[in-house]
Amino acid sequence: MPTVLGLTNKSAGPGSGPHVSSSTTMGSNARLDTISKRNYASAREMETLLWRALCDEPETLKEYLAHDCIMINPLFAGTGLPLNKDTHPNVVEALQSGGRRLTGFRFHGDPLVVEVDLMAVALVYKISVFRHSRKGIREIVASASSTWRQTAGADWLLVALHVAYADDEEG
Repeated sequence: MPTVLGLTNKSAGPGSGPHVSSSTTMGSNARLDTISKRNYASAREMETLLWRALCDEPETLKEYLAHDCIMINPLFAGTGLPLNKDTHPNVVEALQSGGRRLTGFRFHGDPLVVEVDLMAVALVYKISVFRHSRKGIREIVASASSTWRQTAGADWLLVALHVAYADDEEG
């Protein structure tokens, strides 16, 4: 039976096709029926979109960044000094200039996520980024941590990113 929002409260029976609603993950039937589950899924999705933009379209990065975003990222700003909107280079400049040199990335397992608040999440993970060098493709292993907050319009914005070189050995 339809509800006011156009959703049904009738369960789909076998053979009725996959469950489709705004509370379903893309490409799977896993239900994201709580705010917490949606926050966890969004955190992982936004982190992937951030790194994909760093590799493929650095000019689009501004749409993912909060105006007050802070960062330490020696992969893009070689000094490893903290950056914000007032430093030189600022966060956007550092990410956009360094992003063109990346050819790909790979998370080592799933990023770990914790809810900071109802509308904020933090992630920690190990990542490999790949760059072309004179000797071919070079893999750089790093550990990373990021914090995202959700706006009133339901967009997620990066507020902090910390990247540090890691040992090449898994363990």
